[in-house]
Amino acid sequence: MFGITASGIIGAATIIVMALLSGWTVRLPYRPFIRFQLMNSISLLCVFFSLSFLFKDIKHAATIIIYLLPASFIGGCLVYLVGRYIYVSRVTTSQHKKLSKMFSVMVQNAKTGTMIETPEREVAVINQTFCDMFDIPGPPNQYVGLKSNQLFLSHAPMLKDPARFLKTVESTVYSKESIVDEEITFINGKIYARDYIPIYEGHVYIGHYWEYRDITEKKKAECDLRKANKKLEMLSMKDGLTGLNNRRSLDKQLEIEWEYAQKEKEPLSFLLFDIDYFKAYNDTYGHIQGDECLKEVANIAKSVVFDEPAFVARYGGEEFGILLPRANQYEAIKMAEAIRQQVEQRGIIHQASDLFKCVTISVGIMTVVPSENIPPISIVHQADQALYEAKRTGRNRISVYSHHKEADSNV
Repeated sequence: MFGITASGIIGAATIIVMALLSGWTVRLPYRPFIRFQLMNSISLLCVFFSLSFLFKDIKHAATIIIYLLPASFIGGCLVYLVGRYIYVSRVTTSQHKKLSKMFSVMVQNAKTGTMIETPEREVAVINQTFCDMFDIPGPPNQYVGLKSNQLFLSHAPMLKDPARFLKTVESTVYSKESIVDEEITFINGKIYARDYIPIYEGHVYIGHYWEYRDITEKKKAECDLRKANKKLEMLSMKDGLTGLNNRRSLDKQLEIEWEYAQKEKEPLSFLLFDIDYFKAYNDTYGHIQGDECLKEVANIAKSVVFDEPAFVARYGGEEFGILLPRANQYEAIKMAEAIRQQVEQRGIIHQASDLFKCVTISVGIMTVVPSENIPPISIVHQADQALYEAKRTGRNRISVYSHHKEADSNV
């Protein structure tokens, strides 16, 4: 009953051949469905040869195969589809698990505070950084499922304005519009940038994504940079020797005052003065003493215009400029004469002066009511012409520019 028979040997041989051929078929470079049907066809062919050998009747074997062929094909397709579904499901599930684990690790280790909510505002994901930012104790997982508003309210003391914070959160969620870099200041001085992203799956709204980044150091660096730039700008507008405004700042201020005077139809005066025989002073006493002389004259000019809305600047070398907004010609002359007298009365020794034995100055004055057809720089050029006239006519004096003559009224 259990001995070796011809049918047993043929069956075993058929199975071995089918296995070998199936293994070969798997390696063929065809799509899985084609390989599967090819294996099915090879198996039917092996069965056909086995039946023919057993029955000694090819027609009878062919009849059996013809009946088996539709069932084998349909069954094979079903088996393939079921097998593929199971395989794809397992791969997809495995991939989802890996991605979920990667996302979880990424969120928990993130340096940014992250929280994801359901559409009902329940916490779905929250990391330790978020808890640290809001001073929320304990492991973050214990807050999953809790209403986020309850979480914020219970730790509201961390916020400078809790009511406003919650209001902005509610309005943001209601609008479902993304926000980026919204700044929030905490009571401990920390500054955070908040991002919000509404989460959609297709067209279905499935939750909210919140991210908080600590930008305290960044804001401090920006503030320090602004202060440094402001300081640098101020230094770039100052004369290093005298501490007065420099020519660059005078040019900028002239444009501002010119535009204002033009709009208001008010006079604008400009004084340009320099130290008489200053080159000879430097040659006699040296450049260090020359610098001290410049500083002394600058201090005198500053002290005279101290209570006036004047803009005093070192224009270059031994030249100084004073811009007098809303000052008429009489007021400009009065100011210039006060400075000239103060410098002369200071009695700074100047043995190399051809006319005087002390430091003196010559002053050119220009007063104008600005108009559109006159460029601002013209007031400087005309004051310079008046200064030249003051020097030409003897120095230590004031000269006022006149449109009828280059310079007029030596005072």
